[in-house]
Amino acid sequence: MASIDARAPVPPTPQDRTVRPRPFVMRNGRFLFAWALLIALLTAYITVVPQFRPREQRTIANSGLTLAAASMGQTLVVLTGGIDLSLGPMVSLTNSIAATVTRKESPRESMIVAAVAALGVGALGGLINGALVAYGRLQPIIVTLATGSIWTGIALYIRPSPGGFIPLEFSNLLSGTAFAEPVTLPFGLTWNLPIPKAAFVIAGLVVFWLLFRRTPLATRIYAVGSSEGAAYLSGVNVQRAKLAAYTLAGLAAGFAGLVNSAQTSTGNALSGTIFTLNSIAAVVLGGAALAGGAGSYLGTLAGAYVIAVIPSVLQFYGVSSFYKDLVQGSILLFAVGLGALGLLRVRNRLDRL
Repeated sequence: MASIDARAPVPPTPQDRTVRPRPFVMRNGRFLFAWALLIALLTAYITVVPQFRPREQRTIANSGLTLAAASMGQTLVVLTGGIDLSLGPMVSLTNSIAATVTRKESPRESMIVAAVAALGVGALGGLINGALVAYGRLQPIIVTLATGSIWTGIALYIRPSPGGFIPLEFSNLLSGTAFAEPVTLPFGLTWNLPIPKAAFVIAGLVVFWLLFRRTPLATRIYAVGSSEGAAYLSGVNVQRAKLAAYTLAGLAAGFAGLVNSAQTSTGNALSGTIFTLNSIAAVVLGGAALAGGAGSYLGTLAGAYVIAVIPSVLQFYGVSSFYKDLVQGSILLFAVGLGALGLLRVRNRLDRL
């Protein structure tokens, strides 16, 4: 009998083979694509604008602020594997409420009441959506399509025609310019660099996301979107996670309605309609998977500003506004195809095991 050499190498079994982690660029292709595209668009815009002064900086920062705020809510819902078609109508509803509740006789006090009412109504609307989806076990697209029609009807009842009143002080608070005048700092230093106040709002949204991402709730939301069954077996309360995600989405829509009110200084029952599909586009462009469980608001933020900046760039380059949707659709299709290519490569590696 031939002897067996114990030192001979043993061929690996299929169970021993492991999938090597993909490079950072491959794992975050769509996220990086969104930011690279935004940087390219801003570069093209700055190049063609004669003087990129504080006014132009404020215009760019404000152009995507409402969409960035609304897309925060859409991101949370998409992470659970759902979708919120009532987000735009909720922006319209909260905008109509804010413009109707505020009074010229007491602008500051009434604006505080209007802000609380808008945020409360937004959270309540999200809570209703979440309860119907989580506990009623209804399809998110059907639920939010129905509630979106309800929110639009209520908004039209409150504000049949555009109008109302938004204090100038509130508009300047969210869409004005900080440090418009030179500021004297300690040690004889002077700050003479105007900053759009929208930049501070964006920074606040980013900080909120970074803190939220570290919470157990965020982990549960990602787990539910990745695999609802596995999350349930792991002890995650799936219903509560969905309910929280939709409630926060409604709260974000309420805040977006306030931002829209500050930027337009008026109320309009149809002003938020555009943000429904644009928020979905921003989420997808930012690298989130519509199936759930993958994505980040940091990518969504870039996607929101890409969508907002494209019309300005096309306008300054003399391109007709009729091509805006064509360009946006092409970019979104390319981003989705980039993500699908990455998933296809992972699947092919798994199939070879």
